[in-house]
Amino acid sequence: MTAGVGAFFLTEEALKTLVSEFKLPKEIVGSILDGAKNVRREFMQSVVSEMMTKVQDKIDPTVMVAEFFRKNDVTLEVKIKVNEKNPSDSDSRGV
Repeated sequence: MTAGVGAFFLTEEALKTLVSEFKLPKEIVGSILDGAKNVRREFMQSVVSEMMTKVQDKIDPTVMVAEFFRKNDVTLEVKIKVNEKNPSDSDSRGV
């Protein structure tokens, strides 16, 4: 049980070292390492999902964008440059 709880907080290399001390078969060691990876991944996904839900509950993106444009002047500059092709360039490509 200690190894299982510790597996969540240990790096993969530290976990390999810990598990190898128990003299377990390779299949079991691989299974423990895979399980630890899955638990970490699921935990992190759960934390991120929960955090995003909390943020979205507090912040409405449309209100935030509207507030941004209300408080700021926005200037958008677009620069387009067109160069005429050399006649020899278009002849060589059959255009």
